[in-house]
Amino acid sequence: MIQAFQCEGRISLRRLAQQLGVATTTVSKRLQELEQSGVIQGFKPIVDYSKLGYHLTVIIQIKAAGKRIAQIAEELKRNGHLTHVYELTGEFDILAIGKFRDSTSMNRELKQLLSLNGIEDTNTSLVLGTPKEHGERELL
Repeated sequence: MIQAFQCEGRISLRRLAQQLGVATTTVSKRLQELEQSGVIQGFKPIVDYSKLGYHLTVIIQIKAAGKRIAQIAEELKRNGHLTHVYELTGEFDILAIGKFRDSTSMNRELKQLLSLNGIEDTNTSLVLGTPKEHGERELL
């Protein structure tokens, strides 16, 4: 059921029930259970940022002072250009993904972001292609 919603978030409960071979009330009850347990946290549109004028995607890896990792991640989370912020293990402490209209706005915003107190080093990459961006996956 989750996979069906990942592929087509606007599918009707009736149609989903037909696909699964169960009653509509069964699908409705299961969906409600998944929402109440937090497995499904809402339904959002998949946005094509390039059609909104955001043609550049940037991946920023950040090394941060250990005591500042949570605060830096929180500050990055509030930035409107960033679509994803992750705390990591390994060489870098934080990974952020951002969308920008052009190189001028990207450069300006990145300089501001990367001047945050506690950032020790960064590695920024410009995405050249996007073979897969939205997280549908087969659930085992």
